[in-house]
Amino acid sequence: MKILMQLSEMHNFTPNEKSIASYILIHRENMLRLNIQELAKVTYTSHSAVNRLTHKLGLTGFKEFIIKLAQEFQQTADILNVDSNYPFSLEASSLQVAKDIAELMKETIEKNFSFMDDNLLSQTAQLLYQSERIFIYASGDSQIRAKSFQNKLIKINKYPIIATELSEWAHHTVNLTKRDCAIFLTYHGKSSSYMKAAQHFLNKNIPFITISSTTQNDLAKLSTIFIQVPNDEVKFAKIGTFSSQIAFEYVLNVIYSCIYKIDYLKNRRNSIEFLEQLHADDVLNDI
Repeated sequence: MKILMQLSEMHNFTPNEKSIASYILIHRENMLRLNIQELAKVTYTSHSAVNRLTHKLGLTGFKEFIIKLAQEFQQTADILNVDSNYPFSLEASSLQVAKDIAELMKETIEKNFSFMDDNLLSQTAQLLYQSERIFIYASGDSQIRAKSFQNKLIKINKYPIIATELSEWAHHTVNLTKRDCAIFLTYHGKSSSYMKAAQHFLNKNIPFITISSTTQNDLAKLSTIFIQVPNDEVKFAKIGTFSSQIAFEYVLNVIYSCIYKIDYLKNRRNSIEFLEQLHADDVLNDI
């Protein structure tokens, strides 16, 4: 696995290692100029802590780490021009902020598109289309994206349930059947409650989809279908959840569109008939 991906996921990292990883991800432009003592100093850690981290990444030491890091920086230079965690600077004008956010949205979607797979999207759409009920597990900002997805599906006669709303996830979980489907919308995929639900689904042969930024969590490995989004945000060092939520919104919009396409003519006809009926009702109310 790529070094930057491992640093972002911080799998089994100690607090000191998380501090070092966060600094590296945020200060990419300075990293290649630092030696091991300087990196230890700016992260308030130690020479040995930096070495332990490089070994945890599967490298022989700091020298190999810097070489590999430089190679990855070069590979990603043309893709990421805006820092997902700090997309604008203190000195930026309001218009520059607007430009930086627009660039971040564009880059996130382009990178997310590169992860897309035609067969995987088709399988996802068919699974959700055929499911009697859809239960979505999402919290925080991700639940806002889930509600937007829910609103779209209602328009094509699918009525998904936000399972984590009002802390009722456990009750919803035990009521799912093989004819239903669940969706986990989670950036890091480390929720213990989600893992309990996923293990239950696995035992009961209930299909579930995970949309997450990492393939290295147990939730992703257990999923019937896994869809990856870019892993560009540092968990403990960012202005806001810009990149992750842009990615979630994009993926859910794509999935909704693929479901809509299955019954395209019927869905389009129903929309037109609904709008015509609303217009007729307005006319009657004006008489």
